[in-house]
Amino acid sequence: MKHGDKQHGKDKKPKHITELKPESNEAMDIRGIPTTVCPCGSMVWNLKTVFNQDDGSIELYFVDMECAQCGTLATAPTPVNGTLEE
Repeated sequence: MKHGDKQHGKDKKPKHITELKPESNEAMDIRGIPTTVCPCGSMVWNLKTVFNQDDGSIELYFVDMECAQCGTLATAPTPVNGTLEE
């Protein structure tokens, strides 16, 4: 860890997109209730998608997702779930 970086929290230096690989030593399994923010604070997720071959839009995605920062497994929200505040 470089001087000035914090292990957790908002003061941690941002990573380049090519460096967003989970640090599995911090991973949890919080699947069940859809979420958009990981307990580590990250809002970037790795998930599997199927793209429409005609226009490139996302046609389907799996609800199991992995935090790009820490590797925590979580459940992705869907339009069927409505808003997370409901």
